[in-house]
Amino acid sequence: MSNLLGIVGSVSNPSKTRTAVEIALQSAADAFDIETELLHLAEYDLETADGRKLEQYSGDTARALELIVSSEAYLIGTPVYRGSYSGVLKNLFDLIPRGKWQSDQAPLENRPVGLIATGATDHHYLSVSQELGPIASFFGAYQVGGGIYINASQFDDHRIVDDEIVQRLQTLGKSTIELSRYIDESTFLSSLGPQF
Repeated sequence: MSNLLGIVGSVSNPSKTRTAVEIALQSAADAFDIETELLHLAEYDLETADGRKLEQYSGDTARALELIVSSEAYLIGTPVYRGSYSGVLKNLFDLIPRGKWQSDQAPLENRPVGLIATGATDHHYLSVSQELGPIASFFGAYQVGGGIYINASQFDDHRIVDDEIVQRLQTLGKSTIELSRYIDESTFLSSLGPQF
C-alpha cells in the first residue's frame, strides 16, 4: 500500500512525463515521510480493457490495478497526443472500476488526484483542465489545484530546466498529500456524528 501513487501514462522510457511525476513524488516523500510508488505504463504489459471484473485480470494488469486499488492518493501524468491523454492511459482508465466496489469505495473515488501533462508546445496546455480534469471528476476524485502542463522548451533532454515548473511540481506533490490528510480527517470527524 502506498500513500501516494505516481501514474505515468507514457510508453517511452526514459520519459519526460516520468521526470515530472518523480519530482512531485519525491517532494511529497521528503515533506511527509510517506510511502510512494511509481506505475510507469512503459514497464507494464497491460491487457486491453474488455469489461472483465478486476479479479479476472492477471500478470501486469493485475499488478497495476492492485497498485491503484491500494493507494490513498495519486499523481497522474501523461504526454499529450492529438490534444488528449495517451492511449495506454485511456486503457488503464477503462480498467479501473467506477462506483461501489467490494463493499468499499472504488479506487480514486473521494481521493485526491494531482494532474500533470507534457507536450511539444503550448498548443495543448488546456489538456490538463479539458481532458484530465473531466476523467478525474468521472471517477469521483478531488482534483488538486489546476494541474501542471510542461512543454518541450522547459526540458533539456529529460531534465526540467524551468525552476518555476519544478517548484510547481513540488507544491503539487505536497498539496496532494495535504488534501489526502484533510479528506481522511474530515471523513473521520463526520463518522463521529453531528457533535463534531
